[in-house]
Amino acid sequence: MKTREFLKESIHLKNFRDIEIKSLHLDSREVTKGGLFFALKGKESDGNNFIKSALDQGASMVISDTSDTGIEDVIHQKELKKNIGIFASRFYGNPSSRLKTICVTGTNGKTTCVESFAAMSNLLNRKCAFMSTINYSTDGINLKTSQLTTPDPIRVQKNLKSALDDNAIYLSMEASSHGLDQNRLNGVDIDYAILTSFSHDHLDYHLDLENYKSSKEKLFLDLNPKQNVICIDSSFGKELYSKVKEINPYTYSVSIKQEADFQASFENIKDGLKVTLCGLDHKFNFDLTTVSRYLASNVICSIAVLMLENFDPASIKSLTRKIDFPLGRLQKIEKGNISIYIDYAHTPEALKNTLKEIKRFHNNDLWCLFGCGGDRDKEKRPLMGGAAEKYSDKVILTNDNPRTEDENQIIKDILSGINNKDKTIIQFDRRRAIEIAFSGLQNKNGGILLIAGKGHETHQEINGRFFEFSDIDIVKSL
Repeated sequence: MKTREFLKESIHLKNFRDIEIKSLHLDSREVTKGGLFFALKGKESDGNNFIKSALDQGASMVISDTSDTGIEDVIHQKELKKNIGIFASRFYGNPSSRLKTICVTGTNGKTTCVESFAAMSNLLNRKCAFMSTINYSTDGINLKTSQLTTPDPIRVQKNLKSALDDNAIYLSMEASSHGLDQNRLNGVDIDYAILTSFSHDHLDYHLDLENYKSSKEKLFLDLNPKQNVICIDSSFGKELYSKVKEINPYTYSVSIKQEADFQASFENIKDGLKVTLCGLDHKFNFDLTTVSRYLASNVICSIAVLMLENFDPASIKSLTRKIDFPLGRLQKIEKGNISIYIDYAHTPEALKNTLKEIKRFHNNDLWCLFGCGGDRDKEKRPLMGGAAEKYSDKVILTNDNPRTEDENQIIKDILSGINNKDKTIIQFDRRRAIEIAFSGLQNKNGGILLIAGKGHETHQEINGRFFEFSDIDIVKSL
């Protein structure tokens, strides 16, 4: 495509040329002949240091966010990061304008919401592609492993184009706070924006809760979704709903606790929950194979979109038990008289809610095994320790992904939130910690074990190295 066609904001800039471009790149190592390289300053690396490498690999044009790169013919563009998604959308033919797009943000629940919507839509014979923390699929069937919760803006548009080429009707995707803050969704024509939840997380990046809130709000206030579905079971959710409703009347509330446009109540059944949902003048029941009302809430956000898309509640009811929840989302594995749950819960709110929901469903002793990630939000560590102490009978502290941080300091930070140290076991080796917990419950003739924090992850990061590690595989081998 000619540069004049998709770089409209750059036409009058110095060094601009109207030439044919074959591909777009943010990584100089991926540049191919005839490609365009965007050189951006990042938090950890500076793309401007790789301009010469991109040119050596055949880049026909370079646009930089830096005015003095020291290299001739480079185009300098202010606020380049905000425009890349728009450029990429034009380059790929504005694919989101021809798809129904559902963008989901929230501290917890994004993956479940995105993947459950895709699963139900495909079961309803409406092909849905998706992009989640775990997988992405351009046809809703064949899965590829994701590298980021929300990909870079070029990859987002490329995936949208691939979904369109695969005849998808819908595309559901996660919108992380990092992705929103870094403008990765600019250029996406959004049909539905969803908020699943909000609580403490990512303060290592956002520095404070107000910045974290602002990044979430961008999805609803800056990216102009046509309709909004907002869970109001957090104070931020309530505030956001009130604010967005004034701007866009096509804004709907979801709750499992209070009156809302889509309001749910629950009853425990043998292997999960019976849900009663009232919304859009309909009231109907359906079953879900999870013990967590909070996990169910994320599915209800997806169902709300299906109902707004005029799918019959009877059709929705017929397929909810067929939904496979994402890997490591309160995944249950039975080992004799021990029930083991593996969950991605890595925030104080998620850990508290997961423990409460398991406790509500089971009467046996509940043991909780978890750690906290290194080089990440340290403020949440004592909060997670306090939640584990309050809602479980025994706490096993171990490594999560310590990364480059001292594992002793991480455990010390968690312990600062625990009053009764006698109910804790410390074992840094996560595999050994799982074995100790399992053996301990065997000696008590059974019980419940929650292994939290890593969920679907298949590696453990220690001192800059990645080691194969899966909570799921270890539990299955016990």
